[in-house]
Amino acid sequence: MSEKAIKVSVVIAAAGSGSRMSSNMPKQYISLCGVPIIIRTLSVFEESPVIDEIIIAARSEDTEYIASLVRDFGITKAAAIIPGGASRQESVHLALKAARGEIVLIHDAVRPFVANEQISAVVQCVQSYGAASLGVPVVDTLKRVSGDTISETVDRSSLVSIQTPQGFKTSLILSAHEHAESSGLFVTDDCALCEEMGIPVKYVHGSRMNIKITTPEDLILAEGILNTTKKKEGDTMRIGTGFDVHRLAEDRRLILGGVEIPYTLGLLGHSDADVLLHAIMDAMLGAAALGDIGTHFPDTDEKWRNADSLVLLSEVRRILEKSGTYVTSIDATIIAQAPKLSPYISEMRTNISRTLGIDESAVSIKATTTEGLGFCGRGEGIAAEAICCITMR
Repeated sequence: MSEKAIKVSVVIAAAGSGSRMSSNMPKQYISLCGVPIIIRTLSVFEESPVIDEIIIAARSEDTEYIASLVRDFGITKAAAIIPGGASRQESVHLALKAARGEIVLIHDAVRPFVANEQISAVVQCVQSYGAASLGVPVVDTLKRVSGDTISETVDRSSLVSIQTPQGFKTSLILSAHEHAESSGLFVTDDCALCEEMGIPVKYVHGSRMNIKITTPEDLILAEGILNTTKKKEGDTMRIGTGFDVHRLAEDRRLILGGVEIPYTLGLLGHSDADVLLHAIMDAMLGAAALGDIGTHFPDTDEKWRNADSLVLLSEVRRILEKSGTYVTSIDATIIAQAPKLSPYISEMRTNISRTLGIDESAVSIKATTTEGLGFCGRGEGIAAEAICCITMR
C-alpha cells in the first residue's frame, strides 16, 4: 500500500508549561538559533510529503500567539489550534477529535530533529499494524535503587527509550483515549493507552538525534546538533545601535522596559513612550538594516496609539526572524536624573528576555544620571541608548 493512499494527520503536543527548563517562558517558544523550537518542529511536518494536516494542542492563553507564529513562518498545513486540557493526555485527546486523517501521528512540540524518513517509517508501520512508535535501544547501564542504595542491575537487552512521533489508526487511538477517560487511567504516553487495551504497538528504530528539549542542558545539545547539521559559512554577525528620548509630562504613566514605575511624571509619546524599549528596537532593526520603529510603527497610525511597547518589541522580533535574523545580546543604558531605577532593572531584563526568547544573561540594562546637566539633568525628559548584537543566516 502506498504511503499516500490515505490521509495522515499529526497532532503536536504543545500545551506544556516547561517547568524543568527553568525559563520564564514555555520551552516550546524558546528561541533555538533564532527560531522558536515549536516552529522548527512544525517545519519538519510541513515539509514531510506524507503529512496532510497539522493539529496543534496548546494552552488556551497561547493559541493566538501560535497562530501568529504559524502565519509568520508560513506553516500552511496547520489546520487547527486546539486549546488543551489539564494534562498532556487530555490535550492530545481534544486535538485527536479534530484530526481528519485515517492515520494520526502524535509528536512532542519540543522534538525538532525528527527526520522525514522516520516519519515515513512510522506511517508505513501504522498502515500495516495499526500502531507504532519510534524508539532507540537503551545504551546506559541501568540500576534499580532503594533509597540511595543500588539494589540490582537491570537487564537492558530488551529495553528501548521511546520517542515521538507515535502513530495510530485514528479510530484506534480515539477509542483508547475514551477508554482511559471513562476508567480514570492516566499514563505518560499514548502507546501505554494501547497497551492497557491489549493492542500491540510496533517498535520503529529512531535516532539519538531526535532529542526532547526539556532542560537547559538539552538546549545546549540542541544548538550543537543544529550547528553541525546546518552550514555555518553564511552566518554573519552584525551590531546595531539605537537612541531615543521622550519628554516627561504630567498625567502620563512612566513605563520603562515594560515596568510601570511610580513617579509624579510620565513619558509623553504616541505609544506608551517606553524609551528603553524604543532604543532597543531601533538597535535590532538597525543591525538587520530593516529600517527603524518610525517606519514600522508610525505615529500617524492610530493603531499604535498608547500601544504597549512590549507588544511592539515582540513584533520587531518577528520581523527579524522572518529575515533569518536573531538577537544574541543587548546592552542598554537609561539616562535619567530621577526617579531611582535600580529596583526595577531586574524586572526590565526579565520582560525583555522573555519577549525576545533569549536568556536573561544576554540582556544588560544600566541606569545613569547626567549629574544635573542637560535636559535629562534638569528633569525635562529621559533618554536611552542601546547596542544589539544579531546573527544573520
